Amino acid sequence: MPDAGAATHAPGAGAITLSPVEVSSKTTAIGEPVLMSTNIDGENLGYVYFFTGFYDQNNNSIFVADQDYLESADTRELGGVYYPDWGEGAFKMQFEWEPLMFGINDGQKTVNAALKPESYGALPEQAVYSVDGIYTYADGGEQRQARLYFQDQKLQQVMGFTGNESGAAPREIQPQAGDTFTITETWLDLDGSGNVTKRASQQGSTLTFGDQMFTWRELDAAPGEYVVGFIAEDLDGNKTEAYNTVTVQ
Repeated sequence: MPDAGAATHAPGAGAITLSPVEVSSKTTAIGEPVLMSTNIDGENLGYVYFFTGFYDQNNNSIFVADQDYLESADTRELGGVYYPDWGEGAFKMQFEWEPLMFGINDGQKTVNAALKPESYGALPEQAVYSVDGIYTYADGGEQRQARLYFQDQKLQQVMGFTGNESGAAPREIQPQAGDTFTITETWLDLDGSGNVTKRASQQGSTLTFGDQMFTWRELDAAPGEYVVGFIAEDLDGNKTEAYNTVTVQ
């Protein structure tokens, strides 16, 4: 798995740098958060995310468990798009991580789901997160790739894709009772040196639409080893990453 404190730079990345991630403790539990920190320097900084991945030792792979926007004290707006304002010059990013995951509740059950940041929002509750999966219509059983969009913990929209998602125009789906959504999980396969060799997807749990619209909730993280750290993205979309490992007891 990735070396503790490792920092990586995406191909073609700009001048943003992250120092190795420092942790206040290598072990944690519910109610015992770990303080994590990195020094961020560079120009054109846009978003900073916190990444959480569960390390599956048997398969030498990382389950992408969560990605979150990290917020700044101030927000700026460029062309109708909101960004955190990190000020000028280098700064120390600190984040207190408690081993919590997120799950989606359909009114009957809650299942784990990795929320992906989509848009930042002028206020924290206006940020939008998404979850990819397979939508199945109860009437006829037709399936298609789909994406759920959440804001302020509630499902706001379901978009479906016909054929290849990257080449198809999305169309909004109006959920009906009995329709289902099967979550797509993302796994990062590693080589012997801890480098990511492949990004793989597999089907996870299934949710059913009923009388209650989906909401997301916090869940306790399962015991085990986690890869956690920071991802800094410049305004051109280049990303720089730095990670460490923490064991949840």
